[in-house]
Amino acid sequence: MKKMFIAAAVFMSLFAVQLSANAQIYYSETIPSVVRLDVIDSEGYYGWGTGFFISSDAVILTAAHVVMDYNTGLPAEYIDICTVEDEYSVPNCIYSGEVFAYNEDIDLALVAPAFYIDEEGNEFGDYLWDAELGHSWVDLSDYNPGLAEIVTILGFPDASLLSSITLTEGRVSGFEKLDEDWIWRIATDATINPGNSGGPAYNYDERVVGVVTEVSTEGVGGNYGYIISNDIVYLWFLDLVDQEILNEDFVMDVFSNDYEDYSAEEELPDYNQYIEEELPEEIFSDVTSSTKNAAAISYLKDNGIISGYPDGTFKPNGNLNRAELLKILVEGKGYTPSEVTYQNCFPDVKKEWYAKYVCFAQHQGWIEGYPDGTFKPSSNVNKAEAIKMLLEVFDMDTSGEYEYVYNDVQGGEWFTPYIGTAYVWGLLEEDGLFYRPGADITRGQISENIYRLLTIEVSG
Repeated sequence: MKKMFIAAAVFMSLFAVQLSANAQIYYSETIPSVVRLDVIDSEGYYGWGTGFFISSDAVILTAAHVVMDYNTGLPAEYIDICTVEDEYSVPNCIYSGEVFAYNEDIDLALVAPAFYIDEEGNEFGDYLWDAELGHSWVDLSDYNPGLAEIVTILGFPDASLLSSITLTEGRVSGFEKLDEDWIWRIATDATINPGNSGGPAYNYDERVVGVVTEVSTEGVGGNYGYIISNDIVYLWFLDLVDQEILNEDFVMDVFSNDYEDYSAEEELPDYNQYIEEELPEEIFSDVTSSTKNAAAISYLKDNGIISGYPDGTFKPNGNLNRAELLKILVEGKGYTPSEVTYQNCFPDVKKEWYAKYVCFAQHQGWIEGYPDGTFKPSSNVNKAEAIKMLLEVFDMDTSGEYEYVYNDVQGGEWFTPYIGTAYVWGLLEEDGLFYRPGADITRGQISENIYRLLTIEVSG
């Protein structure tokens, strides 16, 4: 079949749009798993969008509206799949694409490579269905992001010949639910342009939480982008299994965790053995037995270490500031410092509610201020700082040699002994290649770290 030469319809750009300097991609598979989809409809009009590989045989998930021909009401006949090698390269259109499943009501579609194409858009070679083409594919998250959690969006808002992949970042603004158990759409304030449609939205762990679908300018609060959640993707896939379009093994593979894990030689403690009783269905109003880190949060609540907010929430995905962290750590260690004795220990720590925790920790030698003498109690704590404070408060020996723990925690960094010690003791839940020491720690994450430490201590 002769295909139209799409390049002629594309505007030229003088400069490539590179990844945001404020964000970082850690997994080598992430960028090359994203593709640009170039589409020509039955009247010759050009459009484009984004998609991403979800399997080893290069099946692509995207938004249905990206690949539809609205003149015919059917998927477009001419679709090119354009891949990138890294953040600096521009898309190279190497396959023609074929839509083999779509649902306009939920705006999802599956595309597979059909044939190789040459520089002029001519198809050649054998039909590629089920071929192993050697592309990276994404890992889908096992859970939905929380309110205010950061999401990262990769895509191609600019389809000019010299434009690279583009990254935008924002926070989760809200949710639209399908019913009591399933999330329909995730709203975000991340910048989303039309060419981002069909692209992946990633969580802090660089796993996909859904498919970018549209932008809304309606209502109060400005512009919002919407992401079709993995819940809907999963339910649709199960429906395709019933229709015998997909098989169940394929669905299970897509929703399994694919990234290779790094395992230390030491056998890590099994922290789960220390709590075997069934968790309550509701721990806080926003934490149920199925919430990530639920066992840790339940344990800390039952032992009076955390109490949540006055409205009954815990906000497990919320950030933690330095004062809040010290309160949890000091109380977790079993201390109840006097508010009369411990106050006025830093220029910015006087007699506030947190003063007794901060000043007690300073008196014990667990913390120091910044070079300007302040403590900055309201500043968010990153993961490396939190682990250091945790191990200092609990007097853990950090004198071991840790030349390699994670790819982003190498020998010579100030935080390596702390993260290395926490890893060997099984205090960390991160079992992949990266720890992200500079990322803000969440309330759920530090709960997990403290829980593991306390249950190991209790067991010993």
